[in-house]
Amino acid sequence: MKKRKVGILLFDYVDVLDFAGPAEVLSLTSNNKAEQTLNLYKKHLLPTRPFDVFTISETGMKVKTHSGIKVEPDFSFEDSPKLDILIVPGGPLRAVQSIVKNQKIIDWIIKHNSIEYICSVCTGAYILGETGLLDGKKATTHHLALKLLQEKYSEVQVLSDRKVVQDGNIISSGGVSSGINMALYIVEKIVGESAAERTAKTIEFN
Repeated sequence: MKKRKVGILLFDYVDVLDFAGPAEVLSLTSNNKAEQTLNLYKKHLLPTRPFDVFTISETGMKVKTHSGIKVEPDFSFEDSPKLDILIVPGGPLRAVQSIVKNQKIIDWIIKHNSIEYICSVCTGAYILGETGLLDGKKATTHHLALKLLQEKYSEVQVLSDRKVVQDGNIISSGGVSSGINMALYIVEKIVGESAAERTAKTIEFN
């Protein structure tokens, strides 16, 4: 099986769980039970794992999250590896409103429109809305941002009754911890149901 390269976009005031949840799920996914055990025992994850997960910011410089924790991205837009999956996390409203005004970030996301999956977590859907990639598609976001998303991007069919919504190669998820549901959904789609169940059990997620 081809190892998928998963890039997670980081920006100032991003919500930690929005990106850390999916990162942990995909990083800890294994091909079988024996590999799962080894991953939990060894300091370093096995090179055979199905997902190679890394973080990317516009400049590659350290970002300050919404909770004040500082994170140093692995790559900038300029030196990032080619992606199979892109994850766009969310943050407080003012943060995502700043991002949608940053044309370099919006253009960079649009450039990936034909990769296997483009995913949003929480208010990350607001950022995807600005790219136009959600136009004519179903999507979801944090329950407090559903109305805002619909009003701002009227071409999007906003759903309020699902944690994870897939429409074509776009996968969106609800608020904060729903990114874990979304990542497990990706695992099931790519690696299989048993791998998703095994990963969920590993992280004690029902």
